[in-house]
Amino acid sequence: MSEWESIVVEGDRWVSPTEIGDWLAMTAERVRQLAVDGVFRRQEGTYPHRECVLRYLAWRAADRRDATQTAGDSRIRDLRADEIALRLERESGALIAEARAEALAIVDEFAGPLRSDMMSIPPRVTKDLALRQAMEREIEAAFGAASKRADAAGSPDLGRSTPPNRAARRAARHAGPR
Repeated sequence: MSEWESIVVEGDRWVSPTEIGDWLAMTAERVRQLAVDGVFRRQEGTYPHRECVLRYLAWRAADRRDATQTAGDSRIRDLRADEIALRLERESGALIAEARAEALAIVDEFAGPLRSDMMSIPPRVTKDLALRQAMEREIEAAFGAASKRADAAGSPDLGRSTPPNRAARRAARHAGPR
């Protein structure tokens, strides 16, 4: 039993639904509907005046608490769903693959200019064409060996694709229909 259902005022004046409606800023039809819903007591088409006002106020307060609780519950459910989704992503290896792609993109950003810088050293160091070609071959061999090590570690594309954006995926999941 709700707290508003237990409100009973003895010796109250019994009035029409129109008068109750005037006091509560609603139509007589709404008063009758609330009686059908069990908010108001009715006897032979009349209603206890003070009791109806008190019950209505308590019923509205309980309704507001329920609405607030429902919004909080909804937020908790959303957070739990996010937690479960994160756990499933982690278990499926998606987060590891994403972190790896991001790391490889950083390596690419670093290795590209490094290769260019390294290949510019032989012409700056010597004018001897044979020595310059030998240095370039050794630099190429070093980069080739590094590429093979990266491939052996399981990265055939060396991170050339752009890494997925985790924040954008999460935002899209919570955006809902537009």
